[in-house]
Amino acid sequence: MSYPHADPRRYEGLLAHAERHLGPVVRGEGPTIDGRNRGFSIGFHEHPSYAMVSVATTGVRFQKVTGPCPGEFVVSARPGQEQEAAYLLHVVADRAVRSGKGYEYGGGYVNAEPLIPGTAIEFLLASPHPYADEAFDLFYDDHELALRYITLIPATRAEFELVREHGDDEALRDLWESRATDLLDVYRTSAV
Repeated sequence: MSYPHADPRRYEGLLAHAERHLGPVVRGEGPTIDGRNRGFSIGFHEHPSYAMVSVATTGVRFQKVTGPCPGEFVVSARPGQEQEAAYLLHVVADRAVRSGKGYEYGGGYVNAEPLIPGTAIEFLLASPHPYADEAFDLFYDDHELALRYITLIPATRAEFELVREHGDDEALRDLWESRATDLLDVYRTSAV
């Protein structure tokens, strides 16, 4: 189902919700890029307690993108990796807006080569946020689900292959947990 005409009043309080979990917005990037309107803006958040920066879309929820409910995308990274995170976010959000196809948890975007030179990141796993409180992922308007945040976790080709081999991301999540993988570091090596 797509939600092309979502009522903006349903999202009053969404910014406060995002800032409560990701930290305050310290700057933004508008929707116009390369002479076109991409259909979403990007907010840059700095967490006040964790060494974590996050970039989040705003506006995808108003586009004709399929999904169980309107959604926005998030990528979190280490401080100093904001631009890398913003690029990864842009790749997926732009593709979703252009194609009209959203992402479900456990799915994601895979590329034939590293998405950022000097990294091993070729896969972005669509997921609940691995570091934010569980309440972050779903935003409610008057006790009704209004929006879902889809966090994109940067992953390697070998990690993608593990997900594909098992048919879901459970084995990868277990591996990340057992190896205490720093999922915020876009320059990390593969856990596989």
